[in-house]
Amino acid sequence: MAGDRETLMGEFRSSHGRVLDRDLFFFLLDLEVKRARRYQNFLCLILLKIKPFLKNDVQEEKDAYGRILSDILTEETRDSDIIGALEINHLAVLLPYADSKAGDHVKSRFEDTLRYYDVKDREFEIIFDQVCFPINGADTMDLIKRALYSEPA
Repeated sequence: MAGDRETLMGEFRSSHGRVLDRDLFFFLLDLEVKRARRYQNFLCLILLKIKPFLKNDVQEEKDAYGRILSDILTEETRDSDIIGALEINHLAVLLPYADSKAGDHVKSRFEDTLRYYDVKDREFEIIFDQVCFPINGADTMDLIKRALYSEPA
């Protein structure tokens, strides 16, 4: 399992340098939560849960889709947004200074862009979710727990 996680994260990192690993992403998330609390701002996390429904596990297909997905996220985000690989099959985009309405807009844009790539033909389904500070959590750990362990809304 750890090898799979490293392979996926390595694929995302090698495809584009803006996708961070879990530890660095959580560190930056903590800094942004503290900044948002201090200056009374919002922040939003867009979560992408990638559900493969592969009958046969084709690594080349996963790798190709990983490159496409990381390129799309990099293209569709601002320079100030932070993209991270949380777990195997879990990505997140941190949107500093974004409230839930702005998060909904970005989530909708991601969904529209991914629809163009027809992910179901690639035997993957992407489930989007959104977590906002301070609405869905008062601190970093609340947001992380909600992001990783709750069912999408």
